[in-house]
Amino acid sequence: MKVKLQKPELIILLKEKLSELEKLCSVFDSGNADVITNMAEVISRIFQNTETSKSLLNQLKLSHVSIYCGAEFYNPKSLINYLGLLNLKRKAEFGWNYYPKLNLEDLKLVSSENWWQNKKVIIDSLGVSYSRAKIIKSISADDGELDQLDTSGWTIKDGKGIKINPIAATVRQIAFELLTSFKTIDLEKESKLHYKL
Repeated sequence: MKVKLQKPELIILLKEKLSELEKLCSVFDSGNADVITNMAEVISRIFQNTETSKSLLNQLKLSHVSIYCGAEFYNPKSLINYLGLLNLKRKAEFGWNYYPKLNLEDLKLVSSENWWQNKKVIIDSLGVSYSRAKIIKSISADDGELDQLDTSGWTIKDGKGIKINPIAATVRQIAFELLTSFKTIDLEKESKLHYKL
């Protein structure tokens, strides 16, 4: 039997998940990209509703809050792939690679629905678009959908000659936006979940 958590317990759980995500970001930033799946699972728990469970955001009735978005404007007339959350940089020791922006100046507030479901952050070589939700769900469920991501137009290789993939850096940027957003949200005040003492 499922135990229904009360508002104070849900707030504690959300804060724990945000703290866990922050720690995973530090591990990623130190050079360990293997934590991307763990990061996606934490983000999914905060945002993703499933047939069997509600997201922490929904349980706390926080779906009205705005979230910071750092995605670049998408020009549909552009002939190149769209990677809205990333910068392409070359570092002498590593060659070319994708990096999350992690820049506060790029952020603007959007609705949580737009941020999670509607805003496209990657459009691949075949014109298939990926929202944050689609990327995070695919990684946390390991459903193989991102294996279908057509990167044929992305011929950029790192210093070892391996074609680089934008997914890990995209997840890191998603985590940055989420963590930055929740630093400014008063969970107790913003939660519309009714709670009697």
